[in-house]
Amino acid sequence: MRLPTAVGRAAVGVYARYFDVNLRDVDPMMLEDGFGSFDEFFTRPLRPGARSIDRSARTVVSPCDGELRDVAPILDGTEVVAKGHAFSLGELLASEELARTFVGGTALTIYLHPRDYHRVHAPCDALAHRVVHVPGRLLPVTAASAQREPKLFSLNERMVHVLETGHGTMAAVMVAAFGVGHMTCSYQRFAPHPRELQVRDCDPPARMSRGDELGIFHLGSTVILLVGPGLRCTEPSLPQTVRLGQPLLEEQPGGGDR
Repeated sequence: MRLPTAVGRAAVGVYARYFDVNLRDVDPMMLEDGFGSFDEFFTRPLRPGARSIDRSARTVVSPCDGELRDVAPILDGTEVVAKGHAFSLGELLASEELARTFVGGTALTIYLHPRDYHRVHAPCDALAHRVVHVPGRLLPVTAASAQREPKLFSLNERMVHVLETGHGTMAAVMVAAFGVGHMTCSYQRFAPHPRELQVRDCDPPARMSRGDELGIFHLGSTVILLVGPGLRCTEPSLPQTVRLGQPLLEEQPGGGDR
């Protein structure tokens, strides 16, 4: 819904104060001109230079701002154990075949608070060769909700970005939440269907540099980053506030041979 400039400024001001949004990350010209809708504000880009992207070839960086809540091993049988509960990676990805490629690797869960920047980026140089939209529910993704419902992330609507990288196959899973579960893909045009699984292969694959935009949350959100063996987490203390571009994983000795 389009908003008059004065109404838009007032709505953004109330939201920013209530959720303690850091408006210093926003281009000053955008704040001065105002936002034509709440969605324009929620999906706001960062001002140039607001984040520093680690460029080491040995690291995998955070794909977004948020709170790193879980770093869990991916077990044989493609189960992920987080907070003492197990959930199926095959259900999360809507593909048992893809899930098997991550056995022995790691799943990192990042929760995006309403105050956070809500765009998701490539965690390293990659070829994005497939994007999958999985219809589902829009349950809250708070820590309490995840504790009550171990399969929460496999029930909610989600968008899966499948990436081929120098560290092996990765998947960045965008999980919608309570409210308007709308997500868009930034490198491949397609219209998600509210009730049908959609798999879109990119031909040719989209070449992504670390920090390039993968997708946008239009409300809600958690990101689950899945990597294979050979990488170790650089943020062992949980929960941990993370920012787009900071190192999250690092190659173990011999990991570059994958």
